[in-house]
Amino acid sequence: MKSNMIRQLEQRLGLIAKISYLCLAICTFNPFLYISPVQPVFVKLTLVLGAGLIAVRLVRYRTYRKMPCVMIMVLFCGSFVLSAFMNRQYGIVDNGKWIVWTAIQFFALYVCDVERDIKEYRKEFGLLSHIMIVYSIFSAVYSLWMLITRYSGMIESADGEFIICGFTWGRLWGNYTDPNYGAEFAVIAMILSLLFLVQKKGILRILYAVSLVVNYLYLIFSDSRTGEIALFGSTVVCVFLWACHMRKKKRSAGEYAAVLAGAVCIAVVLLGGEYLVRSEYNTRLAPIFAKTFSQDDKKQTERKRPDPEKEEAKTARKESVVGKQEATTVKQETSSVKKEVGRKEDLEKDITNGRFSLWGSAVEIWKTSPVYGTGYSTVIAYAREHTPETYLISNPQGEYISVHNAYLNTLVYQGVIGFLLLLAMAGRIIQYVAGPVFQAQTEDTFCLTAMLACVGTVAIAMVFLLEGIYTNSMGSFVLWTFSGYLVQYAYRKREETAS
Repeated sequence: MKSNMIRQLEQRLGLIAKISYLCLAICTFNPFLYISPVQPVFVKLTLVLGAGLIAVRLVRYRTYRKMPCVMIMVLFCGSFVLSAFMNRQYGIVDNGKWIVWTAIQFFALYVCDVERDIKEYRKEFGLLSHIMIVYSIFSAVYSLWMLITRYSGMIESADGEFIICGFTWGRLWGNYTDPNYGAEFAVIAMILSLLFLVQKKGILRILYAVSLVVNYLYLIFSDSRTGEIALFGSTVVCVFLWACHMRKKKRSAGEYAAVLAGAVCIAVVLLGGEYLVRSEYNTRLAPIFAKTFSQDDKKQTERKRPDPEKEEAKTARKESVVGKQEATTVKQETSSVKKEVGRKEDLEKDITNGRFSLWGSAVEIWKTSPVYGTGYSTVIAYAREHTPETYLISNPQGEYISVHNAYLNTLVYQGVIGFLLLLAMAGRIIQYVAGPVFQAQTEDTFCLTAMLACVGTVAIAMVFLLEGIYTNSMGSFVLWTFSGYLVQYAYRKREETAS
């Protein structure tokens, strides 16, 4: 009786904690919610719910220790503790806070009850997915309105930090604090919308169709190459796996190759559509919108232009850990708004937009502390002392807190120990879910493939962004929550096969 009560409490608390974390991620990457009193509330609420959930799960640790990867995650957190301790002279409090957030991602979002019915987690997945779809529609529509009206804004916080929104520097930031994270989330929303468009019937299908269209348009005008690569990869995964399972009869190697080629062709068409729409907009619509919504050009006070790549790194890490000071009102900029979408001039100078320089800097810093790393929040202080000439802190834009690659970030922050543990986590999850997911029956295939594609989208984004770990983002939520659902499904199916 007592055991059932604890289980029911854990299930309800688990869902509430996940919703709270998702709301925190939404608030952190929404420029208007970020400066509001709402975001700090969700910081505190998520911390309390996450800690409470982990405490309840410790009571039933015999069940949760069966979850694959749990011990590797414990060791990863231990590696984080080691890095923080070994770099304590540069500060330890902020590293300690991110250790807590990492534990919440692992043991509140990822960990599932392996004895629970798969259908119950599928209901959870459906609820969380619809929250993301509805929010993505609102954000995409609002962002597109900013594009049409040529709205370009910067929110200046009390400590002088600039938060960008609207259509700025040839890219649609829109209702997101960074267009790359917005584009990544748009791809995830498109995958989920396509899933339910296929599965559901009735008037709700209109909602999913609208979501597909507006999120695709946001992706186009965000001009995010990260989003484009994620769209290509997720499209290939979805189309290939869905097509393979549509036909139960075993295929030959040639047939599989043909299906894969077809999936690649569809992905190429989607990417080609992006370039076509952007070109048509720049040629036909942009001049009309510029004329219709133009405002009197007024000389504005000059100030240092914040670097978009640096702001991206700041955004991923900033006040999702602790509360912050109040921000000033939104300042609208119109005199420097570009008519066209695109970053041709910037990319001609450096097609990687500084990423190769940052990745090289990551290796330089790692070489000075290869075993346990620099710590996360202490990386700048560490680099100032040990590698003062490295690009991370010595460049025209200023100091970066991330090398724009989550995998290299881990290598720098936690050394080879943390890096190998991260690879072990990824390898273990892939190895564990591959068989059951690929062998799933038709009723499970679409849902599992969508989750796999969403996780893959985040994994791709991690190559170019501070994503997945060391940040409370929507991508982090999807990565760990959906990975947990996949592993729990695989566990149950393996148990059924064994019995």
